[in-house]
Order: sequence, then C-alpha cells, then structure tokens
Amino acid sequence: MKTQTWMALGLGAALLMAGGGVAARRWAARRAAARIAAAVSAATAHGGVVLRVPHVTNAITLDGDTDDPGWLRPPGPARTHGFLLKHGETARPYSEARAVWGDGYLYLSLYAADEDIESRTDKPDGPLWLDDAFRVVFSRPGVQYAIDVSPKAVLTDSMRKGGGEWDYSWSSGAHASQERDGTLNHPDDMDEEWVIELAVPLDSIGMKGEAGEAIGMTLSRCDTPKGAPRICAGWGEGWGRSSGTIVLE
Repeated sequence: MKTQTWMALGLGAALLMAGGGVAARRWAARRAAARIAAAVSAATAHGGVVLRVPHVTNAITLDGDTDDPGWLRPPGPARTHGFLLKHGETARPYSEARAVWGDGYLYLSLYAADEDIESRTDKPDGPLWLDDAFRVVFSRPGVQYAIDVSPKAVLTDSMRKGGGEWDYSWSSGAHASQERDGTLNHPDDMDEEWVIELAVPLDSIGMKGEAGEAIGMTLSRCDTPKGAPRICAGWGEGWGRSSGTIVLE
C-alpha cells in the first residue's frame, strides 16, 4: 500500500510538471507573438516595409545552393521579391533576397541574374563596389553595419557610428559561399546568374537571436549590363519604398 501511495504521488508530480511545462511554453509563445506584433506595428507605423524572418531548426550548408532543409521546409524563407529601382519599378537584371534565422545566425540567400559577371577584387575589405556586388546594411539608433559581398564570396565589412566615417577594421564574422552560372570576367560570352549564401552572426549586429527582435536593413546590388550604363537597385530605404526592417519570428 505504501508503495502504491508513493507511485501515485510520483505520477501526480510528473503530471503537474508536464502541465507546468506546457503552460510555460504557451506563455512563451504568446509573449513572442506579442513582441513580433509590436515590432511589426512599430516598423510599419510610418510606411516602412517589413520582412518577417522565420526561425528554422533545419540544417543549412553554406555551398551557394538553396536546396537544404532550412530553405525548403515550411514555412520557407522570407522573400524580398525583385529589387526595385528608385522610382519603384522592378529592376532588370533581376535581383532578390531570401532570409531565415537560427543557431545565432541570420542566413541570407542573395540572387543575381547577370549576363556579364565581373569581379576583380580578391582580398577582403577591398573595393568590391567597383564591380558586381551586393551590399547589406543593418541599422539601429546611432550605428550602422555594412557587409559587401562579391560573386567570388569575398567580403568587405565595416561599421560607423553617428553618421561618421566607415570603420573597416570592424569584422562581422560573417561567412559566405557562392555558386555561379557563367565565366567570371569574360565579357565576350553570355553569363546567366550568381548566388551568394551569407551567414551573419546576430550578435555581431547587436542582436540576441530572440523572436520579436527587429533591426533596420537595406539591401542593394549594382551591375553593369552589356552595352548599358551601370544600374543599382535594392530593397528598403531609398529603393522605391520607405525604410526596411527585419523582424525575427
């Protein structure tokens, strides 16, 4: 009888603990949902554009492909859709970005249609913007973090405070990989596209990696098509819409 009593008490305690765990998870989920809603509301209050970035637990391998479970399984990545010219039209050649987050990183897939892939800078923190490149700028009050990445997956990163000079000694700790369909620096043939997978440590841009966190973000890409002037397009501030913000879900 005594044994049965202790067994009953143990079962009751286990059920209470399990119920408490479920309640705690529900409370955490409601709190995260409230933070996400508040962040989205604040970002759109003045006409800003918001990218709600899903959290993933599936693997992402930085190899330039986007065929990993982290990119493919529901809910799928957030998408900017086509980058815009300053007057609001979708730019040609086409560019877009996709985003997810997890394991302390923001993962970006940067796609560029490109008939003539050009990139001559081989060293990190070089002038990547002279050729084909993406530029990602994260912003919070008083500070900006910029990451430029070339078709070779070479990175130039910098930060500045209060609108001052860019400090190129700052390192984001980001990792990049590339996949290209075309021949680099051969203008006589016809290329097709290039893709960058970029993993940015969230703590390097002042984020904790929690649902409901938000940070300003703009994306841009410049390219010189064959026989045409250089063109730049993007997503976020100055690119056909008001300021851009990402919110971690």
